[in-house]
Amino acid sequence: MSCIIINEMKKDKRGEVRIISGKWKGKKIFFNLNQDLRPTPDRAKETLFNWLGQDMRSLNCLDLFSGTGALGLEAISRNAQRVTFVEKNKSYLQAIEKAIFSMDKKKDCDFICEDCLSWIKKYKSSFKYDLVFIDPPFNKNLIQELIENILDKRILKDKGKLYFEYEKGYDLKLPKEINLTKEKSLGGKSYTLGVITYLSS
Repeated sequence: MSCIIINEMKKDKRGEVRIISGKWKGKKIFFNLNQDLRPTPDRAKETLFNWLGQDMRSLNCLDLFSGTGALGLEAISRNAQRVTFVEKNKSYLQAIEKAIFSMDKKKDCDFICEDCLSWIKKYKSSFKYDLVFIDPPFNKNLIQELIENILDKRILKDKGKLYFEYEKGYDLKLPKEINLTKEKSLGGKSYTLGVITYLSS
């Protein structure tokens, strides 16, 4: 059984990400607790990576709104070929980079300090990802626009996978290109995995 465990240490207001599967099993990454951080619950992460499988070899992943980097770090530990972290908070991004460098100086990752929606809208690269994680701030109505722009820019490969979280009850109108394959609700939130099939070339 695989997941990443988040523990709060109230005394110094710090938390830790402990990777318990893959090549980095047992490694801990510490971060400062902040009201802006809303880590994906352990049960949801466990479910997600059971959906995706234990070995993510050859997959190129994009971790949007990286925060603590929990999803991207778990993907790397499971042998993802490359992970791009996009996070507008510089200190969060530096912490992720430092953690990865301490474990694997040669790991091929990208670290982009920018607002995720702005970055997607400006995306012009021909590079396509196999898997995209979206864990945006809630109550800001970002998820609809994020998904539409990801599809418009074709950031994902055809048959690529899109994982996203949003508030349960939010009136999300999924584009026809997304075929939902997995969905779970926990604590008023929906955790969803879909496969992309582009309707035209």
